[in-house]
Amino acid sequence: MGRMVSGTSVKIIKAYQRPANIDDVSYVGTHMRKEDIEECFAHSGASPIQSLFECFFTSNPCMTMISRHGKPMGMWGITKQPNNSGQVWMLGCKNMLEDTRDKREFLRQSRIELKKLHKEFPVLFNYIDARNTVHLRWLKFMGFTIIKKHEIFGYEGRPFYEFVKI
Repeated sequence: MGRMVSGTSVKIIKAYQRPANIDDVSYVGTHMRKEDIEECFAHSGASPIQSLFECFFTSNPCMTMISRHGKPMGMWGITKQPNNSGQVWMLGCKNMLEDTRDKREFLRQSRIELKKLHKEFPVLFNYIDARNTVHLRWLKFMGFTIIKKHEIFGYEGRPFYEFVKI
């Protein structure tokens, strides 16, 4: 896609997502947001790369969000659970919140992808570290409901919220 600006051709690029590849695990794991690193460890005692490897190999789909500058912004996926439910997850890079146009496109695409996921998984759920306020706001924006606060949860015994979308 291109357009003319002052006699020169400028390529317009916008954020998008694509199926994740194994190289994304290393990139996202080493550029992860502090809050997401803390959540990985608090939940399971795992490093960001360990957490992403597990998610990469157990999720279908497993997707990578790409900024309009061509860099991964994070990964997300669904791990199928019994009774057609899906455990949804997302881990983001530091650059995920830096570009307003990328953030807007991510929010727009999130709603589109969630509708697709609900066709296959009528119940989506997971747990989130209570300290991860950015992702909590995103979950509420997406229509998820916080159904319970677990005061002691995971490897570190920290407060986590259980969330669901039916």
